[in-house]
Amino acid sequence: MAIIDNIIMKGAQGKFGKEVVFRQRNGKTIMCKVPKPYPPKTPTQVANQERFAKANAFAKAAIADPVKKAQYQKRANPGQSAYNVAFVDAFHGAAISEVSVSDKVVTVKMRNDHSVKEVKVDGELATFNKKKEVWEYVTKKKARKVEAFDVMGNVVVKEIG
Repeated sequence: MAIIDNIIMKGAQGKFGKEVVFRQRNGKTIMCKVPKPYPPKTPTQVANQERFAKANAFAKAAIADPVKKAQYQKRANPGQSAYNVAFVDAFHGAAISEVSVSDKVVTVKMRNDHSVKEVKVDGELATFNKKKEVWEYVTKKKARKVEAFDVMGNVVVKEIG
């Protein structure tokens, strides 16, 4: 990139041949190479962009609601906004970190409890134990599957072996 400082080229804009482009930045004429096109996005990049857009829309809607905004602001660290907390909840969503079964009680520990709307064990709702910060379900038979539903509508499924 070169800054042009002569009377003939001052104010020039556009492409010159296939090698050089003239641009105006902060009142100066700049000469640089012709930009190359971006390569096509991979399916992973497209999926991540869609997830980012959904999380952004969710966070904007959450801070538009005064009740939800107050809940998110309460959880925010110093220097963090309610929008940031809502965005993180939506972007990362629910994740099952541990499932344990003992005495017919299925205990499910989540990575991000704040984004979890509900947990089901074999299709039946589990209850959240605030004291232990885990989801619990009393089963009469051997449990086979745990499903966690987050605030964005995503479902995380874990098979119990």
